[in-house]
Amino acid sequence: MLKVLLVDDEPFILEGLSVIIDWRKEGFEIAGKVSNALDALKVLQTEEIDLVISDIRMPEMTGLELVEKVYREKLSSAYFVMLSGYNDFRYVRTALQNECLDYMLKPISKEDLLKVLDRVRKFHAISSKKRMDDSIMEREVFAKNMIRICRGKYRADNVEYVRRYLGDAHGFRYISAALDEKDEALKRVGGGKKRQYQKELYERCLTLFPGKEYLCMLDPSLREQSYDVGIIYSEEMFGTEEGMSGQEYLEKLRDRIKAVVDFPVLVIVGSRVERIEDISDSCKATLLAYSIRNFDMGESSQEHPEDKAVNKQMIDSLLKAVKTNDKESIVEESKRLLNEMTSGRSDERMIHMGINYLMFELLHMAAEQDESINQREVIQILNESALSHIDEDSGEENLTRILIEYADYLTQLRANQSRGVLSLVEQDMKENYKENLTLKDLGKKYYVNAAYLGQSFRKQYGESFKDYLNRIRIEAAVELLMYSDKKIYEIAEEVGYKDLDYFINKFIALKGCTPAKFRKQIK
Repeated sequence: MLKVLLVDDEPFILEGLSVIIDWRKEGFEIAGKVSNALDALKVLQTEEIDLVISDIRMPEMTGLELVEKVYREKLSSAYFVMLSGYNDFRYVRTALQNECLDYMLKPISKEDLLKVLDRVRKFHAISSKKRMDDSIMEREVFAKNMIRICRGKYRADNVEYVRRYLGDAHGFRYISAALDEKDEALKRVGGGKKRQYQKELYERCLTLFPGKEYLCMLDPSLREQSYDVGIIYSEEMFGTEEGMSGQEYLEKLRDRIKAVVDFPVLVIVGSRVERIEDISDSCKATLLAYSIRNFDMGESSQEHPEDKAVNKQMIDSLLKAVKTNDKESIVEESKRLLNEMTSGRSDERMIHMGINYLMFELLHMAAEQDESINQREVIQILNESALSHIDEDSGEENLTRILIEYADYLTQLRANQSRGVLSLVEQDMKENYKENLTLKDLGKKYYVNAAYLGQSFRKQYGESFKDYLNRIRIEAAVELLMYSDKKIYEIAEEVGYKDLDYFINKFIALKGCTPAKFRKQIK
């Protein structure tokens, strides 16, 4: 519906205009009726109005002064139609000079008004198409310049162009939203259908960022044969919801992106960089996470072809440092390896083979210490480590952290230090579930590597640390729902959830209904 504002100092004229035709049938909605131009200005400054039908002669400010001020100060893009009881060419000329769409004499006939509305609809359709075309062109040009920066192969004019949109904002992250191709159902879908899914994901992502759609890029092609959407994120530009940290907001943003489509999507948030010129570091971090996540445990991953893998000698040096838990060498060798992988000398297929070889050897090291080790769980440990650190580190720091943690994990496998700790961790969870408990913090508290603690916890309790903690919290929430009159959001906060939506989703997953419905059924 197009919105109409009626302006006239004569009440019966206002009322007559509002009932002379069926506005909704014509595709219009009366958004307001005011008796003077000053009140009309207030409406135009606070609401999106498409058409203003205004009397010319009014006290304090005339209709012509109103339209002149609106267009001069760009207060609204509404079309104006002037009304007057005076058939004076001077009014007609002044109205047209002020870009008014039309001029009508009182009393207004139904036929004349319908003709004007028909013109407004046509002009609006043309204008909307032009705005849409301009917006698409704007997004395409922005994406073209932004992708060059993401790849680290930019010129000064590329940065200058994107800065027109980004202003003085700093603190950027690259967010990759892609079809989750490890999903079994998607593996059976052809490339054409996946491309349709990708376009749908892009269109839905645009709706999440009104006014900043240009920050979404379709198929940035940072990875071969990928079906992804790239998003440039800055906390300054997006802000955060009240009471949420930046990290919590990003996690909620992940959920929102996944929720806009009905097929599986993987969302990875890259590391934070201060300047937009360094966004390629954030992109590299997401590529590293993809490489680790997409590691292939099939037979091909167990081959060690020296003539195909990315600089096998470098990987072997890094593996030796991990095996001996030589942290200084891990830092040095991982830096050398990542520089080699991102230098442009190796294509993605070679990089993937190098990652496969590295991962296979890491798995082999764990199996050497404990033959009962579940290799899938070890991959999950590495995967979770990659995705957790990627929000705070560069690609190089992320790889280094993963391998240092894994070296500690191997050391503790040898020493078998985790025995007896799990009962303490469980007790800690039951007593302090309201707090922001993490494996990382509990690992530090009990002097156990977080990755190994997570694996041991899953073996002992048959579910992940996070799922177990959620179960404790939801059971505590059930008690409060049954025996207190506290509001749902109060209960969520009391059992450790800062995000009400997240709490409700977890409650539904475990109890099969919303907290409100559960309380109603119990009572």
